[in-house]
Amino acid sequence: MLKISLNKIKKYHGGRLLFECESLFIYSGEKIAVTGINGVGKTSLLDILAGVKIPDEGYADIRDNVSYVRQLEDGQIFGGFDKQSNNYRGSATAIMLNSSFSGAGASTQLRHERANSASGKTISEFDAPAGYETHLSGGEKTRRRLASAFENTGGVLILDEPTSNLDISAIKLLEEKLDSHGGTLIIVSHDRSLLDKICTRVIEIENSKINCFNGNFASYEYQKKIMFERAEFERGKYLSEKKRLEQTVADKKQKSKQMKKTPKRMGNSEARLHKRGINSKKKKIDSAAVAIKSRLEQLEFKEKPYSPPVIKITVPEHGRIHSRVAASCSFLSKSFDERIVFDGAVFELPSEARTALTGPNGSGKTTLVRMILGREGGIWVSEKANIGYFGQNFETLDCQKTVLENVLSSSVHPETVARTLLACLLFRRDEVYKKAAVLSGGERVKTAIAKILLGGYNFLVLDEPTNYLDVFSLAALEEVLCNYNGAMLLCSHDRRFINAVADRCLIINEKYGKIITYEGKYADYEAK
Repeated sequence: MLKISLNKIKKYHGGRLLFECESLFIYSGEKIAVTGINGVGKTSLLDILAGVKIPDEGYADIRDNVSYVRQLEDGQIFGGFDKQSNNYRGSATAIMLNSSFSGAGASTQLRHERANSASGKTISEFDAPAGYETHLSGGEKTRRRLASAFENTGGVLILDEPTSNLDISAIKLLEEKLDSHGGTLIIVSHDRSLLDKICTRVIEIENSKINCFNGNFASYEYQKKIMFERAEFERGKYLSEKKRLEQTVADKKQKSKQMKKTPKRMGNSEARLHKRGINSKKKKIDSAAVAIKSRLEQLEFKEKPYSPPVIKITVPEHGRIHSRVAASCSFLSKSFDERIVFDGAVFELPSEARTALTGPNGSGKTTLVRMILGREGGIWVSEKANIGYFGQNFETLDCQKTVLENVLSSSVHPETVARTLLACLLFRRDEVYKKAAVLSGGERVKTAIAKILLGGYNFLVLDEPTNYLDVFSLAALEEVLCNYNGAMLLCSHDRRFINAVADRCLIINEKYGKIITYEGKYADYEAK
């Protein structure tokens, strides 16, 4: 059964075309991954599929109720578009939709108003208000949002980066829930393992086009590899044949020019015969050149196959911490009301080591990060430490400033260096003037990372830096962090990422409020 269809749609960001699509059909029971590099419009496409936004051209036909969990809504849930009451249920300020579902298309107009009518539902009716108290971790908030979405799911469930901030056990639980989900699923996620397990189709946004591939994410990557290799082969054949024909035409023209004139010693009759023969040969050569030129003009053009821009980040060297330890604590205690987070915990962060901080959601990872930043609870931090902090809620970004202004506000390097780094992160030309408020999740991550890398910091504290990043940006971030020589504390639930970057681990034991130190890779710790 058809659930959603898109017809001749186009979506713009300012004057730039984000994507266009002649037609797209989504049916009941499908599990679809939406993929593409940061900033191509994945969230915009989800907004259109959910009925939250309308395309700039064309129309969307939404034929069932939709539950939608968006990214970057400051803890808000966007769940359950109810076609009966025309109510798109949001958070404290609900997004209400006036929609007419007639014929092939649904015309949707947005209006924002308080969800205080009898027909509207507020977030408190399908989620605990306590879920957004400030002491809860990002993972705990994400759990509550997902629980609400599953509780209120319609015929279509749309999830935008649902694994952000979730611990490993929660991600596994989410995989099971999505695998057994009987309705239609549309998901954006940087977790390739999850997409491999659950998805049956991949919708790709690339070079402003929407393309579809059957199979899971691994199958999509294989198909893309084969298509790219085939396109490169066809391009090579085209260029080779084009060069051969061009050279043949040039040779024919040169040969025609070099045809000998009639020698002076020849008599008139003999000269006429010679000239006639030369002209006949020259005519044949010229005709052959014209024919070959015609073949050249009719040669089918093969475009150079598109490949995402290569991200290569280089970071200027900063002053190091000369003491052996950048931060430490010999007796750390912390509690919230009656809940004990740390009880006599001990840890140290060497000044030339990349340390991973792991533990379940709510175990105290972000709490420990904040205590280190504030030098609380007896935590000692080297006087030479200049800490660069990446917060999972983008606390270091000013949403009213542009990308370039955010980076330059703390940069110890000139604007030319900042622009070069931003170009490496795919902020090119006028892209650096985009306000942080309109950036996608991945673009916000890259802006915050650029701000840190150019800030002259010798101690990086990174709280979930991989959220929302596409696979190309993730690989680039891995490389730059592996080459970083200062102190580093890295909080992440991405096992592949922390195994690639971190060389030692701090594991929070929430049962006893202790911190376990392991000198080695996280994979080795798990194995033991």
